[in-house]
Amino acid sequence: MVFIYGGAYQGKLDYAREAFKLKEGDIYAYAADDGAAERVPEQKCLCGFHLFVLSQIRAGCDPLAFITKNKGAFKDKIVVADDISCGVVPMGAINREWREAAGRCAAFLSQNADEVWRVFCGIPTRIK
Repeated sequence: MVFIYGGAYQGKLDYAREAFKLKEGDIYAYAADDGAAERVPEQKCLCGFHLFVLSQIRAGCDPLAFITKNKGAFKDKIVVADDISCGVVPMGAINREWREAAGRCAAFLSQNADEVWRVFCGIPTRIK
């Protein structure tokens, strides 16, 4: 697995497209209203993983339990996620829960990834 992480609009997906020669059909884009996913999408690149975490939280599910249970399905994926851990602590309980869960999921993905990249201002930096 390759995990690409960084702030919103920093060029993470552009980097993934170029570095891994991705075509549009290779990319699955999560949305905040996806609901509780019961499977890992088949596409090679899973973009917006932080939104998957939000959809799991809103559905009352545990996103870390899902990715732990389906760890093998992520083996050959490129997972792209926004870093939502910085800034002011969110006021709403759901947003605080989302932020914490997204951090725990990012840590799990990073620990289990073959490569971890942080993209900041369009510049990729290999962390692992």
